[in-house]
This record gives sequence, structure tokens and C-alpha cells, in this order.
Amino acid sequence: MSRTLIDISYPIEPAMPVLPNYAPVVVEILDSTAHQEPHGSRHLNSSRLTIGLHTGTHMDSPFHFFGEGKTFEDIPLEQCVGEAVLIRLPNHMAFAPITPEDIQPYQAAIRETGKVVFDTGWYRYWGDPAFFLDHPAITLEAAELLIAWGAHLIGVDFPSVDRAPYPAHLTFLGNGAVIVENLTNLDALSSERFHLTALPLNLVGRDGCPVRAIAKETP
Repeated sequence: MSRTLIDISYPIEPAMPVLPNYAPVVVEILDSTAHQEPHGSRHLNSSRLTIGLHTGTHMDSPFHFFGEGKTFEDIPLEQCVGEAVLIRLPNHMAFAPITPEDIQPYQAAIRETGKVVFDTGWYRYWGDPAFFLDHPAITLEAAELLIAWGAHLIGVDFPSVDRAPYPAHLTFLGNGAVIVENLTNLDALSSERFHLTALPLNLVGRDGCPVRAIAKETP
């Protein structure tokens, strides 16, 4: 049976958008094949990447908000890979709250999969200054329901699941769930259920990590 792989993460490059006042992505060339010299030592393409851990499509570990929370080396791979349910909320634009009423129809699917991804269409504003400031947000009440239904991975197509004082972050991360922010290209998915892979690096002791998020669906 044929399957389709869909990249739902942003490419990482020096000019990419980042949070206001956040460190930009920097790629430093350490060596280059352009420097080859006849009969000299062979030059290779080698680089160094400097990146904030909450840049682009990335995962928040519980340690992001809790000093005793899990970091990536302790997060089970099964929490990052598996069947997910896609909740489409196309009318949730600037500052729109995601409420219990929005997620109630998906309760059974969320209980089955433990992974939920919100498609609001906000990723279409990527590159616009409003992207990081005016995005939708998950309410405390919706966050508490998701945890009660067994959600352990929550993905969104906007830069943060909430705003200060961070009720959704505290609810999700405080209960051991992980958060994937800045997903993109979700309109390419044709079904409500799909197989999600969102793997961070095996990064010891840290709060966030860029991920390559992949959706796999069966036509």
C-alpha cells in the first residue's frame, strides 16, 4: 500500500524568521571545497551552526518551564512518533482562543492516539511580523481537557501554544507532555488521522530543540 510523506517543518537557514529579540541563525563556514589547491591538503565542506533551541519547528521539553522536568534524553521515542489526530480550525485567526468546544468532537480520537495537531492556517503568516505576536492560543480549559484525555504531544502551526502567564505551557509540560510549535504545510494532509514523526536531537539537559516533523498518510 503506497504512503505519502509530507514535510511539516520549516527549513533552517540564516535568514529565517525568529521570535522578536531572539538570536538569529548563524552558519559559519569552517572549511570549503572552494579552497582546493593543486597538490595541497584536501579541503572539505564543513560548517558550524549557531541556533536558538526554540527556532523554527521545534519541541519544548518539560524542562522548559520546570527545573525538575524531563529533558530530551529522557523523553520516550514513542512520545514523539505515532498516530496523531489533526484538528482543523480554519476560522481561528489573530488572537483566537482554542476552547473546549473546539476539541470536544475529537475526544475519542485524542484518547486513542495521545497526539493532537492543530491546523489553524496560521502558518501562512510565516515571515509576517504578526506571525509571532498575533497568533491563536490554547485556553487553560482546553489544555486541561487535553491532558485529562491522555494527550502527551500537542502540536500547533503557530509559534506558541499560549501567552504569558502561560497556562497551556504549564498544564502540558507540568504533566509530562511535549509541545511542538511552528508546524507548517498542514493543508497538504488529506485525512484527520495520520502518522507523525517529530524527533528532537538526543540533546542532554535542554529545554527545546528543532525537529524535522514528518506526516505520513495512507491515500
